[in-house]
Amino acid sequence: MPRGCTRLVLLVLLLAALCARGVAKTDAGFHYLDPAQVDLTVLLPPPPDFDSAQQRDDEEKVAAEIAARNSSQLAQAKAGSQRSVFFFAGSIGPQFNPSRFPLTGAFFARVGSDVKKLIDLAKAYWSRPRPDGAVKNRGSYPSGHAAFAASTAILLAQLVPCKREQIFAQARTFAENRIVLGLHYPSDIAAGWTAGTLAVFVMMHNSAFEGDFAATKAELQKECPPARSD
Repeated sequence: MPRGCTRLVLLVLLLAALCARGVAKTDAGFHYLDPAQVDLTVLLPPPPDFDSAQQRDDEEKVAAEIAARNSSQLAQAKAGSQRSVFFFAGSIGPQFNPSRFPLTGAFFARVGSDVKKLIDLAKAYWSRPRPDGAVKNRGSYPSGHAAFAASTAILLAQLVPCKREQIFAQARTFAENRIVLGLHYPSDIAAGWTAGTLAVFVMMHNSAFEGDFAATKAELQKECPPARSD
């Protein structure tokens, strides 16, 4: 059986097993998301063919970013690559930390876990090689960091709307730094951002998500209190 067909069969079997268990069960591994609702192998375009013009364009853009970066930019990109909602303290303020907002940390950890598992399914299906020089050899498409950035920014901007512009600006930089680091192609970032958006859209229709989101919103309300009506 061709390699691509083998991956497809394995993915279908995995999705079927997850759906049979039911997403509400802890052994399914998902908190707010049924992976059958967001089949990224259907919803995303495939990565560029190895010998295509788009692939060459991707390679040239990564090479240009690496050539243009300086030591300070490289250090900042490496330092700011942790997938945690509290990375956005740069947008919200230093008071935004795990000790002050435990419900927020727990909620976004569940969201992040669901997004990562969903992305891992797609990475295993496409198994795109990473850019030359990356530590990992495969799993470039779609970018998990870009999916994290999009999903977290969409939700956090609703919870702290007075910081919406800063949150999205920081999320875009977070995602694009993966190109600066030479770990992802631009098409990986675009697909990851789309994947994170799709994942959050589905989660927002889950009843358990709605309850946890409301609790998180109450905890974060002091960071952006509602406008007072005269």
